[in-house]
Order: sequence, then structure tokens, then C-alpha cells
Amino acid sequence: MKTRYSYAELLNFDDPFEYELGLPLKINDLPSSVIEEDIPDSKTTLLEKLAEGYSLIIQKPRIPNEKVFSAFQPLDENDFTKLYAVNETAFNEPLWDLLYEREYDLHWAFFLLKEMKDVVFELSYTGSYTGGKTRSLTLSGLNENTLIHLRLEVDQSVTCRWD
Repeated sequence: MKTRYSYAELLNFDDPFEYELGLPLKINDLPSSVIEEDIPDSKTTLLEKLAEGYSLIIQKPRIPNEKVFSAFQPLDENDFTKLYAVNETAFNEPLWDLLYEREYDLHWAFFLLKEMKDVVFELSYTGSYTGGKTRSLTLSGLNENTLIHLRLEVDQSVTCRWD
């Protein structure tokens, strides 16, 4: 299965990312196109994209800090979450296992990003100023970029492109 949505089609959705495509983050800049497709194997696709120069972006709760993250420097952090960027050389099997295990954890978000330059990451948080609700990781500044969200368990991907 492969479904492509144009910019015009995305404009017709109430919330294309949360309800239609199920991304674990918010995007402030509507992409030029989105492709949702079945892929042969999530792990192979992840490794191929890392080899092509993509960065694996991971947002996780501050605690507990799993041992696998001790080798990584956070890109950013707040009182609730930490944000990491992992490249091909840093990726390892324990990290894959952890991502697979946490795929449906609402406090985690992970995706591949082609370019990091000029991307603004607004970390998720929970607090009294949000009425106790959690706000999702939000991205902006995605000009001429590609973001890929892999659905590991079902071997699917959602590719968002900005031209």
C-alpha cells in the first residue's frame, strides 16, 4: 500500500498529523507532500536511512535514563524530557530493542530527519500551565527537509517532504 497526499489534500484534513497520519509529534509547517506506505522491514529501512545521512531523533522522558543513552549527549532537555540525535555510527542493537519496546509509549517520540540545520525543536512538557495535559514535541523550520516516521511493529512509514 502506498498513499500520497498533496499539500492541497493536507489542507482539507482537520489535523492531518495527529488524526490522519498518527505522527508522535506536532509540525508547525505543513509539508509539500506526505507518503504513507508499507515497507519490507522497519529495521532495514532505519539502517538504510541512517547510512544515507539521516539522523534518528529521539525524545524520551528524563527518567528513567536507560543505560543505552549514557553514551549519547542530549541535544536539548527540560524538566520532563530529553532529546537526542543518533547517527549511523552511534546506533546499536540495544537502542533498536528499546525503540521497538517503546513504540506506543505516549511519552516517547522518534523519527528520522534528513537535515538538522534551522530546525526548531520545542520539547514536550506537562505542567499547570497546560492544565495538566501533555503537549507533544513540536517541530518548525523544516524548509527543504524530509522527515520519516517509521511504524516499527507494522512495517510502515510516513514520509513528509518540504520543498
